[in-house]
Amino acid sequence: MRSIFAVFKREMALYFRSPVAYAIAFAMFFFLGVLFNGYIAQANGQYPADGTFAPGLITFLMFLIAPLLTMRLLAEESREGTLEVLMTLPMNESQFIIGKFLAAWGYYTVLILISLIYYVLMAIVGVPDAGQAVGAYLGAWLYGGAVLAITMIWSAVTEDQVVAAFLGAATVLVLYLTEIAAIWVAGQQTASGAADFIRELGLQAHYTATMAQGVIRAEDIVYFVFMIVGALFITTRIVETRRWRA
Repeated sequence: MRSIFAVFKREMALYFRSPVAYAIAFAMFFFLGVLFNGYIAQANGQYPADGTFAPGLITFLMFLIAPLLTMRLLAEESREGTLEVLMTLPMNESQFIIGKFLAAWGYYTVLILISLIYYVLMAIVGVPDAGQAVGAYLGAWLYGGAVLAITMIWSAVTEDQVVAAFLGAATVLVLYLTEIAAIWVAGQQTASGAADFIRELGLQAHYTATMAQGVIRAEDIVYFVFMIVGALFITTRIVETRRWRA
């Protein structure tokens, strides 16, 4: 645990000193602010307050946010030759990877907590469903953790941060759009079971249809935890392979 915390502390400090991290936060909240103002102007007391406004948009934007937050975590270390040096420290690969992941998830958690201001503003102008908001924010937090872990894989694969970000964004988009693939497969009369299988693999089936509606199911939480653990396992094996080659 001490090794994990040491890596976590180092990476969190780097996030709060990085102009890229601040640029990501600024762009995200600027986008949310513009859409929030438009939503309030359009609703004008005619629609119920939506407490899931912010987490819903954040999960949609994660195909851009997650790759930008994770692209440097391992790619930069590999390019600058510091990964091999860090690997000589008294820690194993899994501790190193977990520490870096927790830092990225920690920074994302800060963004989620700041976005609660939109729920407060919704509560001022209306009466949002608190239960639905809890499910949506919990889901957005787990969703973000899963996506960050997935995009970390590409940061371990390549030394080029741009390539890592592009491949990470493409992977998240594929997982986000599996619902469309499932609908297409469902239209093929010979593959009804395959459509359900594809849908369950996607991110939206475990967030939009359930947690974003305030329905917290054990299978959805297990899905996100499994995605995190599985992605971190793959990343660790990639780093181990690189260490053996070195």
